[in-house]
Amino acid sequence: MVQGLKSFRDMRTALITGVSGYLGSHLAKRLKKSGWTVIGLDIKFTANQYLSNFYPFDIVNRESLLYVFHQHKIDVVFHLAGKIEVGESVHKPTEYFNTNVAGTCILLDVMNQAGVKNIVYSSTAGLYKSKGTKLTEEDIVNPFNNPYAGSKYAAELAIRQSGFNFAIFRYFNLSGADSDGEFGECHEPETHLIPRILQNINNFTIYGDIFNTPDGTCVRDYVHVEDVSLAHVAGAEHILQYKNSITLNLGTGEGKSVRQIINLIENTLNLKVNYEVVAPRDGDPDCLVADITLAEKILNFKPKHDIVSIIQTAYEWEKNGRGKE
Repeated sequence: MVQGLKSFRDMRTALITGVSGYLGSHLAKRLKKSGWTVIGLDIKFTANQYLSNFYPFDIVNRESLLYVFHQHKIDVVFHLAGKIEVGESVHKPTEYFNTNVAGTCILLDVMNQAGVKNIVYSSTAGLYKSKGTKLTEEDIVNPFNNPYAGSKYAAELAIRQSGFNFAIFRYFNLSGADSDGEFGECHEPETHLIPRILQNINNFTIYGDIFNTPDGTCVRDYVHVEDVSLAHVAGAEHILQYKNSITLNLGTGEGKSVRQIINLIENTLNLKVNYEVVAPRDGDPDCLVADITLAEKILNFKPKHDIVSIIQTAYEWEKNGRGKE
């Protein structure tokens, strides 16, 4: 069985849109180590050593996409490219719909022309309606949470109705860094909680403490980027093998508040975090924690990293100069 799966992988070519990003970098490494040929596309340059080819193209440029698909026989598209900041989306909604929705539709059109019928899509748990218990894939979604959530849900709908085989992953708070120290979070500006704390130990800002949670700060499910990368590869292999489509949550099933994360950083790393509380950001939900039962059942998804591992790998990445990028 294992040998057969290895041979199955060896014949596959993947295209990753948004390959220069946080998840894209890790996913390229995981795919390459799993025997895939990896093609990358992004508007931001990367020297990622795990890519066979890189194209500095925008997802909304149809002619550029056609060129890439003419150059390679692609088996699966991992569609990660998109705008991701909730607060920014509130102020720039049309930009988010142009990139996340129009870009996805253009990609689907080009895939159809090229005869590529398999797509793995990075969606978000941010489209769920916040609640105090774990969220399942059957829970209510609210695309009106914010324009970011709306744009991701609209892209989901386009993929669902494309007739392609798809794996849609609604992942929760992607965190941590590569265990080998090669890749980590490097957003400009940085808006994700754990790296923001590590970069601002002496003057960290908590956005709101009046949420409907035990300590008033937002509760999130933090899942390691390496675990999510493994799930993406498993999702691609699933749709290739079984030709059926899946929509799955990716998280750990455990939520931590902002204050709990601060306490964990202080206790794990022996650091003191000085912070102040300011007004909440637009569009932030109270609590988002995953029920990962379905991912466990279908893909045998079992996160290897806990919150302490997430914090430690993120800290090592920051301490070592973000991989000296």
